[in-house]
Amino acid sequence: MVILMSFRGERKKLDLGKYSLVIYERWGKKFEVIVDPREALLYLKGDLKDPDEVIIYPEVYTDAQKGIKAPIDDLKKLVIESKIKEVKEKRGVLSKEDKQEIYSKINDLEDEKLKELALYVILKDGELQLPKSLREELLEKKKKQIVSYIQKYAVNPVTKAPYSPQKIREIIQSLLYGEAIEGKRIRVMLDPLKDISTQLPQIISALKTVIPIRLEIITAKVTIAPQYTGKIYSRLESLATIKESIWKDDGSLEAIVEVPGGIFVNFNREILNLTKGSAKVEVVKREVIG
Repeated sequence: MVILMSFRGERKKLDLGKYSLVIYERWGKKFEVIVDPREALLYLKGDLKDPDEVIIYPEVYTDAQKGIKAPIDDLKKLVIESKIKEVKEKRGVLSKEDKQEIYSKINDLEDEKLKELALYVILKDGELQLPKSLREELLEKKKKQIVSYIQKYAVNPVTKAPYSPQKIREIIQSLLYGEAIEGKRIRVMLDPLKDISTQLPQIISALKTVIPIRLEIITAKVTIAPQYTGKIYSRLESLATIKESIWKDDGSLEAIVEVPGGIFVNFNREILNLTKGSAKVEVVKREVIG
């Protein structure tokens, strides 16, 4: 754990530099902890178990930039409340005796131990404030993931054809920056800390207001002649999800596969190229997923 020097005067603001704050608001009060933002991200995702590797300075503040520390009584209240909640979630109920035991144990703790437990509560329940550079980095990564997902599954429901990668990138970019698309101006805000699965519905909903779009999975039956099955099977596994494989007496293969709608045209083209046009790809079902 890195130890920062004491603050000189309440008016002198702290330059956090590469560090950041986790802020927890309770009872109309604000509690702040100085952390390494990248380590904090790993901790919040469960990839880092030790909170001490996240916390830069073992102190809770009401205003970290001015160096104003939180009163120990407030920290005690935070820890008691958190412990009561934890025990209640485990047991379902909490008796009067249980509460009294929690109060008694925490009231007996030394200030340093209370401070340590309060740090962990804030780290777990607070909101991580991201430095601008890291925020932009995470948003760019999320944007690429979203574009990739939509390219993979999206088709034009009128033509049944996929959109070009460039078209999808341009529209997503416009939505994120609130730029006009065909006379319509819609802005979608991304949260750099949330998984894209929770944010895709709003993106897809916004897309539907500016272009005809549907996300789908196509179930197809693929028939491969005997002379091509050896080299085709592994490629089928990489391009699609094989749901069923039927090997005929003559050595030919009949496979039922699921293919994301946005890549089905390329899938079909590649299978035909690999089999010199002899393969047969038949659409069995189109399942809408968004």
